[in-house]
Amino acid sequence: MDQDRPGKKLWDKAAWRDAAFFWKYLKPHRGVFIAAMVALVATAGMMLIFFRELGDWIGYALNGAKGQELIDRSNRSAVFLVVLVALQAFIAFWRILLFAKASERALASLRRETFSRIIRLPMATLGARRVGELASRLANDVESMRETLVVTIPQAIRHSVILVGGTVVVFFLSVKLALFMMATIPVVLVLIAVFGTRIRKLTRKAQDDLAASQVVVDESLQGIISVKAFCNEAYEIARYDRRLGSYLGAAIKAALPRASFIAFIIFCFSVALVAVTWFAAKMVASGEMDHRRLANFGIFSGLIGASFMQMSELITQIQRTLGATERVREILADECEETATDVAVERLQGDIAMEGVSFSYPTRPDALVLQDFNLAMKAGQRVALVGPSGSGKTTTVSLLFRFYEPTKGRILFDGKPAGAMPLQTLRKNLALVPQEVLLFGDSIRENIAYGRPGASDEEIREAARQANAHEFIEKLPNGYETQVGDRGTQLSGGQRQRIAIARAILADPAILILDEATSSLDAESERLVQGALDKLMENRTSIIIAHRLSTVRRCDQILVLSAGTVVERGTHEELVANAGSLYATLARLQLE
Repeated sequence: MDQDRPGKKLWDKAAWRDAAFFWKYLKPHRGVFIAAMVALVATAGMMLIFFRELGDWIGYALNGAKGQELIDRSNRSAVFLVVLVALQAFIAFWRILLFAKASERALASLRRETFSRIIRLPMATLGARRVGELASRLANDVESMRETLVVTIPQAIRHSVILVGGTVVVFFLSVKLALFMMATIPVVLVLIAVFGTRIRKLTRKAQDDLAASQVVVDESLQGIISVKAFCNEAYEIARYDRRLGSYLGAAIKAALPRASFIAFIIFCFSVALVAVTWFAAKMVASGEMDHRRLANFGIFSGLIGASFMQMSELITQIQRTLGATERVREILADECEETATDVAVERLQGDIAMEGVSFSYPTRPDALVLQDFNLAMKAGQRVALVGPSGSGKTTTVSLLFRFYEPTKGRILFDGKPAGAMPLQTLRKNLALVPQEVLLFGDSIRENIAYGRPGASDEEIREAARQANAHEFIEKLPNGYETQVGDRGTQLSGGQRQRIAIARAILADPAILILDEATSSLDAESERLVQGALDKLMENRTSIIIAHRLSTVRRCDQILVLSAGTVVERGTHEELVANAGSLYATLARLQLE
């Protein structure tokens, strides 16, 4: 994201066209929103009536009214103003409520669509962005839009009505004095144009820096075990402080033109008020204006000035929101993976072929991770991928799931190109049991049901039995309703692994992928997990990624990878028999 590109000007049509996209979310609630707008205009109009009556009341007294005549007039004005204020308060109650209903519902729709877009972005796009940045867009930027829609825009409309209505009244009272007062406004409009672009550019950078600080928070909390294990609390605090310092500097830079703008506005209007008062005094002295008109003019001039000063701060907030809107639109404009959910999922037999596949990650296009990779396996077979770290084993899995597309070559399932197959059909036929199991911070039952949402309790329990997990789950205080904690930290590695296997059993895939599923377990946990895996692999096409060669002895085929290329292939016995092979060397090292 280019932080230095110039911000769009407040009057730039493109900026408002970008912001106008929000109408799509507000449109379903337009009846409520329009009613709130009508109520807003009504309350603003009532304020003008209030001050007009107040001005007439004061002017009546200044013109020399005394005794019972003044008391009667005061009584009438007081009753009228109290009734008017009561009606205004009643309408204001509904205005605020209706605005909240329409805007919060529209923003909930925007949040929902933004999150759904983020969660459906391709892995290549997600890999280029950091989790904290995306979270900040959903939290901070949408919240900025909420503040503008719920508070800033209603206030801007209210002050606009007061400005227009007040201007009409002052011209009605004295054209000559009104023109004198209005002569100061062009100067302010020029300042809005000059300061607006600068403010928006700086607030955009401040929002980017705030998102970067959120990244540090997310990464630190996600890796809190490593942080504490290495005693790196101070390091993380310093890292956050650097990011926060960058945000603070940008925020203060953004405050500088905003403060200058507002201070100058205050100065201009104060000087204008002094000049208008001086000019009005001359008109009263010459008999061109009576006291009643002077009182009204003074009150409405104050209203206009106060509204104009408020508008400067509201414009700054709108500038900030235009920047936030631009970022949210960038996410909404990103191309998502296909989302058809009404496609009937066809069960695959399980044949897999990878023909001449080469691949490099989009962020490192010159570094080939796989090169001329070939794989052929029939339904029900077990194939193992072994080799040193960085040889391309996990990348192969990512390509099978179509997290990424091959740079060259093609992947076939049951003889059909993977790209021609609905993504939902492909992924519903695959299940992954990873080395590091991520459980969601919910109950065990919900975590197992993640493999097939909507599964019955009996199906969930049966999957747990097959995964050798039912016994330990039943011993927990709340059984299947036990909360696993953030990322499953309340459970041991073996327990998390068996829940992941139960999840895969419930999904009932045609093709199973095991990515170092037992490498980090103790002997007893490995025995239980391996037993569950054996049941899971029965009559399924299985791809096993392993460093521990004892887990791949019974595979129909073993592919040995090095630097993204298959250097050896065969059964365990065939590969061990070749004493000079890489596989034989790895086997000897593990035995030793």
